[in-house]
Amino acid sequence: MTEVIVWSGWAGGLAVGLYAMFQLLVTGRPLGISSGYCILCGCFSRALFFRLVREKDGPVNWRFWFMLGLPLGGIVAAVTSPGGIVPSFSLGAFYDAVFPNALWLKGLVLIAGGFLMGVGARLAGGCTSGHTISGVAMLNPPSILASVGFFVGGTIMVQLLFHVFFG
Repeated sequence: MTEVIVWSGWAGGLAVGLYAMFQLLVTGRPLGISSGYCILCGCFSRALFFRLVREKDGPVNWRFWFMLGLPLGGIVAAVTSPGGIVPSFSLGAFYDAVFPNALWLKGLVLIAGGFLMGVGARLAGGCTSGHTISGVAMLNPPSILASVGFFVGGTIMVQLLFHVFFG
C-alpha cells in the first residue's frame, strides 16, 4: 500500500489566506464558490433558483473558472506531492464506518451531500468559504453570524446523527 502524504495545515491555511487577499485586491470580489456553483447549475437547468446569480458577462466568467480550478488544483497538488496518487472516497476510519461499503453508493452519498451543500449555500446567500474565510476577515456581521451558525449547526447535526446511528 502506498503511503499517503498530507500537506501541513498551516501551509494550506497560509495559501488560502494569501489567495483570498489576492482575489479581493485583483477582482474587488471576496473569495467564495456558491455563485460559481449556481452559474454551473444554471448552464444545465432553467430553474430561476440557479439563474439569479448570472453576472452581466454571462455564464463563463471568473467565478466559473475559479470553480473549475479547484479540482485542477487538487490534481496539481496530488501530482506534485511526494508519494503515489491514491484515489479514494475515504474520509478516515470513523466515517468509513458510517458510509456504505459499496464504492458506487459511497460516491453517490458524497455527491448528493455536495449537491445539498450547494443548495444550502444558495439559500444562505453564500458558502462557508465566502462567509467564514472572506466575510469574517472583513468583520462582516452577517458573515460572522452565518459562520457561527455553520459551526453550531454542523456540530449539533454530527452529534445527533452519530447518536442515532451508533446510539
